[in-house]
Amino acid sequence: MYSSGRRGFTIVELLIVIVVIGILAAIVIVAYQGVNNRAKIASITSGLTQYSKKVGVYHTTNGNYPASLSEADIKDGDGVAYQYSSASAEEYCLTATSGTMTYYVSQASGGVQQGVCTNYNLLVWNESGAPVISGATSDTAQFRSAPASMRLDAGSVGRTLNGGPYSGTAGQTYTVSLWVKSASTWNGVNNNSKIRFGATSGGTLLQACGYGGVKADWTQISCSYTLTDTNTSVSISVGNDGTTGSIWIDDVSVSRS
Repeated sequence: MYSSGRRGFTIVELLIVIVVIGILAAIVIVAYQGVNNRAKIASITSGLTQYSKKVGVYHTTNGNYPASLSEADIKDGDGVAYQYSSASAEEYCLTATSGTMTYYVSQASGGVQQGVCTNYNLLVWNESGAPVISGATSDTAQFRSAPASMRLDAGSVGRTLNGGPYSGTAGQTYTVSLWVKSASTWNGVNNNSKIRFGATSGGTLLQACGYGGVKADWTQISCSYTLTDTNTSVSISVGNDGTTGSIWIDDVSVSRS
């Protein structure tokens, strides 16, 4: 009497099954990411819409837009961070960021738009986290804005800002703004105690702005560079070339216009 044995899967068949499972898993992951991204966009849009209404009420009540996030009573939350600027009593712009997503609303935008406000800070520092200047030390004993500043000790030159290289198109301008304070014994000079823009390729000096000697009080220093056809990407650094004394840097921002 003939009886047939039960045949198992061949290696080829198993490989086909594995490939099919992989494809289905990829489809599910992409679909999930799409749903997750749409949920994030909805959350960002909702937050901006609600805060823009609050800012509008403030303007109606006071005759001007609030000057800051705190004055506007705008707070980060649900994974969304906000930046606010008001160039005049009749202008405001609010940017919301969640991961790599950025949207903004202003008095002139006609609603929520994708992108960032002019002068949006590209280098936000969470002061409870690591410094955004390479080689700097977070210092809670000295600060302009609580709870900390970034300290550069003597001989700390060419310390790059995180987020670089900073790129764009010819005609766009990058502006660095920071507040600096120094020890009374500090002897750094403008040679390498400065904000420095260098070409990403080769490091050629493009622009520099020195701190200008001892700073007993917090002093704002700004420096700008306009990109050219031959230099559309820059590295930005700061430094302390003194042989004695530390400097402290706080409230640093990088914007592009």
